[in-house]
Amino acid sequence: MLAASIYSVALSFIVQEYVSSPAVNSLVNNISVAVSVAFALAIGSFVDQHGAWRILFFTTLLSGIACLLPPLIFDLDKAAFIGVLIVVDIVISIISEFDNAARTVYIVRKENREAIPLVLQGISSLNSIASIVGYLLVFVTLSFVALPNYLYLCAALYLLALLIWLRVPADQVVASAQPSFSFSILARDIRESVSIVFKNSIALIFADEVLFTCRNQLVMSLVILKIGRYDPQFKSILVIGLGIILAVAVGAGLNRAVVSLPAGFKKLSVLALIVLSAGATYLSGGAGRQLSPFVFGLLLGSIFGTGIPVYTYLETSRIMKTPAAYQGRSTALLRFVGIFLTLIMALVLGFFEGRVKSSVALYFSVGAILLVIFCLVLLQSAREKTPDTQKNL
Repeated sequence: MLAASIYSVALSFIVQEYVSSPAVNSLVNNISVAVSVAFALAIGSFVDQHGAWRILFFTTLLSGIACLLPPLIFDLDKAAFIGVLIVVDIVISIISEFDNAARTVYIVRKENREAIPLVLQGISSLNSIASIVGYLLVFVTLSFVALPNYLYLCAALYLLALLIWLRVPADQVVASAQPSFSFSILARDIRESVSIVFKNSIALIFADEVLFTCRNQLVMSLVILKIGRYDPQFKSILVIGLGIILAVAVGAGLNRAVVSLPAGFKKLSVLALIVLSAGATYLSGGAGRQLSPFVFGLLLGSIFGTGIPVYTYLETSRIMKTPAAYQGRSTALLRFVGIFLTLIMALVLGFFEGRVKSSVALYFSVGAILLVIFCLVLLQSAREKTPDTQKNL
């Protein structure tokens, strides 16, 4: 996660270095996402049928190699460099889809069912903190570190992850669970994955998680934009960063507390955190220079800090209700719908960008509205009274 967050920010700055057109900039940053969406469902089916450990080993290795390619061709002419960069980013995006699905499958195969919520809680907290630290690391060092060096750092981090991964035990897959691939099998898997989502009270949880995932993907990039406008020279970035990390750390602590609550109180606490997150999102959109850098950082960090327990709750609920044989496909379907919806919303927001003066406030307001919708959906799911729901949530 640390390498992935550094890579995403560095890529944005590298593209800005070479491209002045907003349209081309958007194309370079989003085309890889669109391609990965096209492969997501097939990837989920593949992961369910093969060893997750082996997939994660190769995704880590290939990610490190891919990060080394752009710096090697950094001095090419503009058109050639952007072309190679698009190809590399597409490859990394497809690799990340394998990685995302395989992680869930590995956890379900290796952990006993009672331990899964605590495992996911720990992973969610660490991932959120690693993402924030990666983003801040680039901002803090941007004035004196050459852009290609960030990609070398990403490659080194992936190598370190690979060495650690070699000490992790492999998972086992039953041989009969590995049919040969065909489009008819893929079509069947997609139909079954969709049907699974609409069984066992998963549908509303799935919808909640899709909305929350979209909100996170939109807000993360907007936070970077907001910091850049609040502090153009990055003179206060360390103070802002301390506020963000402190707020995220508090959120990680809340995450552990929420996991241990009884089912009824857990739902109420998640709903309360959604409201707080919506408020922090909206206020951040209008935050100006009248705020101190530390308070500004706390406000931005609160968006993600309050989101950690919510995401953990939704992810755990979905995984616990999904049959083990469909974990990869369920995760891939979530990614497919979430990314597709995010792209649509990004296009809509981009249409308004040049037409509304307070564009950042508009974007953050949309995030708040999404959370209100999400809150209503979650309230509806709370009315479900099936025994399975009471047991797992």
